[in-house]
Amino acid sequence: MQTKYHLAITAFLPRALQLTMLSSALVAISFFQSTTPAFANDPVVCLNTTKGPIYIRIFVGMVPNTGGAFLDLVQRGFYSGSAFHRVEDWCIQGGGPNGNPNGVFVHPESGQVRRLRLEINRNLSHSGPGVVAMARTQDRNSASCQFYITKKQTRFLDGNYAIFGGVVQGMNTVYAIGRGDGILSAEIVSSGASQPAPPPQEEAPPPTPQPRGRGRSVTPPVQEGKPADSGF
Repeated sequence: MQTKYHLAITAFLPRALQLTMLSSALVAISFFQSTTPAFANDPVVCLNTTKGPIYIRIFVGMVPNTGGAFLDLVQRGFYSGSAFHRVEDWCIQGGGPNGNPNGVFVHPESGQVRRLRLEINRNLSHSGPGVVAMARTQDRNSASCQFYITKKQTRFLDGNYAIFGGVVQGMNTVYAIGRGDGILSAEIVSSGASQPAPPPQEEAPPPTPQPRGRGRSVTPPVQEGKPADSGF
């Protein structure tokens, strides 16, 4: 004969399993939306845009060359006055000087264009909204200064574009950005664990993508969805 104690435990187990599964799902969803211990020592950059701030954690511990190059441009004030020249249902792209879709960074000291070798960390993926990576041309080692921020999962880009950051606050701003909106200024607001990222704020859920025709996927095909300096 089962005791009240055994009956209580039996009734609790399914609920405990549900809570465990829910907790795991929330951790996966919030990967780029919260400060995680794995990246606690990485700096945070704030892009002050015409639609509001976007806070991005820069993964210099995982992609030091790409992350370091982006931070260098931020410290130089390179992104101030630049525009988002490309806005798609899956990303926004900008970072070209003066909103130039073909713009690159030219070293003022040497007069040479900075090009970055493609730096891939297999632990980073285009797993959802808020992924920040470098745009490039068809040449895998042609990234210079332009970057994109995803609005949805785009795993088909994995291994071909250098992910170097994730949005920790400001996805509402990302969804609100339109073509021609710009970056007023960019600054490093946290150097790592000693200066924590800004406190999280409640944000509205992302807008639901609308299918473009019966039976068609809302995810753009690879041929139409490659971030590039050409600004197509």
